[in-house]
Amino acid sequence: MHAQHLRVTPRVERPRYVWLAIALEIFTAALAIPVGLMFLSDPTGASMGLPRGWIEATPFGSYVLPGIYLFSMNGIGMLVLAGVSVMRHWTAPWLTGVLGTGLVIWILVQVAVMPEVIWLQGLFFVVGVVLDVVSVAWLRLTGQLRLW
Repeated sequence: MHAQHLRVTPRVERPRYVWLAIALEIFTAALAIPVGLMFLSDPTGASMGLPRGWIEATPFGSYVLPGIYLFSMNGIGMLVLAGVSVMRHWTAPWLTGVLGTGLVIWILVQVAVMPEVIWLQGLFFVVGVVLDVVSVAWLRLTGQLRLW
């Protein structure tokens, strides 16, 4: 028998500012998971006090797709990202940017299709931008992103 070599995934440096991203990821997940589950259990949004006409007037028609996205990406995805960031996995800086950008797009779609804007949308837009800034700074620090 031949000895098999385990390939160790390289760990990246984790500067202090990444802890801000980790806290924001956990915060986002803590709010997104229950709301996503509520949308999935009641696709009309009535259980959250949302008027039925709001979602019916959008391309989505119900809160099923938004519920799936909230639960999976902004919820479970952010929790997984927080974990890989703590573990200093080499993909963590990249995933921080991907999910940060996803959060920004999520909010922009909400603002575009929903009839009212609430302060939480502004808050999570800023969270997404902060995650993107952390991602770029982290990628540059680790040498994974070179501009010019």
